[in-house]
Amino acid sequence: MINLKNIFIATIILSILTIGITFRFYNLNIENFWIDEMVTFWVSDPNITFNETLKRNIETDLHFFFNLILKLYFSLTSYEISYARYLPVALSILSIFSVFYLSVILKTKNYIFLLFIISFNIYLIKYAQELRSYSLIFFLTSVSLILFFKITDNNNNNKKLNTFFLIIFKILIVLTHIYGLIIIFSFIVFDFLTYYKFKKKNIYLRLSNLISGLFSLIFLIVYLKTISHTVDWYPKIELKFFTNFFFSKYFGSRLLGLFHLLLFVCLIIKSKILLLKKFDQRLIFILITIFSYLAPITYSLIFKPILLDKYIIFVLIPVLILTSNLIYLIESNLLRKIVIFITIFLTIANLFTETTLKQFFYKRVVHKPDLKSTFVEINKSNYKNYSFNLEKGNWTSEKNLNNILKNYSEKYTNQINIKLNYIDYKNSGKIFKNHSSNFLWLVCLYDINGKLCLIPENLKNTQVISEKNFNSINLKLLKF
Repeated sequence: MINLKNIFIATIILSILTIGITFRFYNLNIENFWIDEMVTFWVSDPNITFNETLKRNIETDLHFFFNLILKLYFSLTSYEISYARYLPVALSILSIFSVFYLSVILKTKNYIFLLFIISFNIYLIKYAQELRSYSLIFFLTSVSLILFFKITDNNNNNKKLNTFFLIIFKILIVLTHIYGLIIIFSFIVFDFLTYYKFKKKNIYLRLSNLISGLFSLIFLIVYLKTISHTVDWYPKIELKFFTNFFFSKYFGSRLLGLFHLLLFVCLIIKSKILLLKKFDQRLIFILITIFSYLAPITYSLIFKPILLDKYIIFVLIPVLILTSNLIYLIESNLLRKIVIFITIFLTIANLFTETTLKQFFYKRVVHKPDLKSTFVEINKSNYKNYSFNLEKGNWTSEKNLNNILKNYSEKYTNQINIKLNYIDYKNSGKIFKNHSSNFLWLVCLYDINGKLCLIPENLKNTQVISEKNFNSINLKLLKF
């Protein structure tokens, strides 16, 4: 006999998954790379040796594990820009399933609600389409939490195997991003608190904490000794930050962000998990949330700013999981349904203001540097020499930055069938190679130089013949 209710539920789940996956894939390559995506693309070149990859990691990027996976991915497919973003998209899709499975482990009654808010989350969709490590650390954290719940479950019989994989995944989290240390520390604090308060001694969790903790300490020492670049563009933490804690970015608008923040805080307070009156595995979610903010905020206020919303993208796991898992604490069935309805309504309504949905009906608005239009403009002219303004790329060496930009631009112009000549403007001998080289197109990326785009010192004697602006790019034609 056909169960219509099960068919209906299955249809809803399939529909949510289909839309969520479509949002992540649609117009995947319509925008060019940010400079940090160009760095990732350069570091993960499959045609260089492992030692050279490691050297480039240390000098520029430090997202070790993601870059190694990407290098392997390129070696199996092809080292092309158009292939690159499929990896973070795949990781983001896997995260939907891993977080959903995590909610199943927690016996979340509103699992469809959880599936909706993770599939339609505007922030996760955005970073699914960016060639960086953030989708990977989100996925690795979700899998680590699954393994954590398995080894802290008294009824689980595969604790040795789960512990082995938990150690591996925790190490990979640290190798993916330095902020992964927050996850490791949260596990250690959980073990300490539960032992101190409830005398819960889990040798499997303690073993994983010991090994991953020692590895993290060694990695941190090596990291601090070998890091060869720093950045000075992190924003200072202002008072308004404490009114939303990045929730406006995580959920797409100030209204929706504030709604999620208030709901999240109220549910945690109502759950009384933090009072430690009884052993509750969900304490790990609260600890991750607390330390995700507390650690970088403390450092930023004492020393210098280091906090960006994307660095703690994994905080969305406890936020989404606990929101869906604890919403049953709203005792009134009517009020609970109203809260769920408002969340779904505001999420969908917000999508109509975002590129994610609007691109299906209108031409997609470009947010990243519009290098395609820039190169097309150069190609229409009689002068094919171009270079990038490198004056403010102080987070890595000038040589590396030059190679990063050259690698990406030559790959991209080849992809769109445009033949241009990349010039290192600091090597003036090449510029006067022939008559046409008396002209040079200077491309200024705002995410390197800001919006000032001043003429570099050794090009001060040139004359600006023409100037145009594209999204996040200033283009000047210089005559020597």
